[in-house]
This record gives sequence, C-alpha cells and structure tokens, in this order.
Amino acid sequence: MRIQAGRLKGRALPVPRGARPASGRLKTSLFSVLAGYIDGARVLDLCAGAGALGLEALSRGAASVVLVDREPRTVKGLRAWLAEADREGRGDARRGDVLRGPLPPGPFDLIFLDPPFVLWEGSEAATMVGRAVSLLAPEGLLACKLPAKSPLPEDPRWRLVRHTAVASAAYALLAIGGETDAGDKEPGPGSSAAGDRPN
Repeated sequence: MRIQAGRLKGRALPVPRGARPASGRLKTSLFSVLAGYIDGARVLDLCAGAGALGLEALSRGAASVVLVDREPRTVKGLRAWLAEADREGRGDARRGDVLRGPLPPGPFDLIFLDPPFVLWEGSEAATMVGRAVSLLAPEGLLACKLPAKSPLPEDPRWRLVRHTAVASAAYALLAIGGETDAGDKEPGPGSSAAGDRPN
C-alpha cells in the first residue's frame, strides 16, 4: 500500500499487522471527490491504522494531519514514518480511542473515520460519529469508511452530503447539522463535494 499522489507519491505506508487499509479504488474515488478541498486543510485521521487516508491528505497538500489510533505499536510505526518522510513536521501521531477518552482538540477542516467495520453494527456507530462531528470546523467535512450495506446513524447534529459504494465498502461524507443533501449515488460534475468545499 502506497501514497497515490502528491509530494510523497509512491512512498510505502506503515501497514500494521491485521490492518485493512482503504482499497486503491476507494481512495481514488474519495480523493477525486475531495479534490480542491484538501489543500491547506487541518486534517484528523481517526482509527488511522496505516494512515492510508490521513497521510494521503498530507501528501496532497493538507496543512497538518493528526493520526489517532488506539494501538501503541501502530502509533509507534506512524511516528517513525513521519520522522522519515515528514521533514516539515506537519504530521503527528497519537494514541487515542474514538469511543472514549480525550481526542485531539479541534476544530478540523477534514476528518477521516475508518474504524473496524464491526463498530458500525451497533449503538457505538452513533457515538463515534458524534465525537468526530464535534471536532469539525463549521465548514468541515467528515469522511467515513464503512461497509456498503451498513446504514449510517441519523442525528440532527450531522447531515449526509454524499454516500458512494465501491465494491463491498463505501464512504460517506457528513457535514454539521441541516438536511441531507444527497443519497446513494456517485457525485456528478458540478456537485457540491466534487470540487469546492460544500456549503
């Protein structure tokens, strides 16, 4: 698994044992939607694992990225990777649990949430989405990776901007509050999340 684009293109990711990083197809689709949104963004990657999403954003021009994982060995690997590749010191890796305990203080312009798929099956889904949304900047965006057939928890604190399935997985883009903007379809030209930041 490698960085797909940007200044770190081609660099191998620090994939920990048992990790299931986002597939190349899903990453390609997601980052094409986020094009024009990442440059200069403050990014948080929750349940970072190999850092496939957060480090891709860093490579593509994010101002900063904080990678959070609950496994000490994973965090150690991410820190070693950043020490070698991130010469400008824009990345940080920390231990943390998306479901409990402190998380890095926001606000963040872009948050990735890529937990083990089992966490989408019960009440924990609403807890982790709520904690992530609470760290968003007012115009921020939360990108969740989840099983294609798993429903997203509904709550007035967030709204669905887009949901796109790629094989057995999917990504959902959420913003703070308001009504749902889009359903289960791939974005078309000119749609709000395809280039500029959504309103």
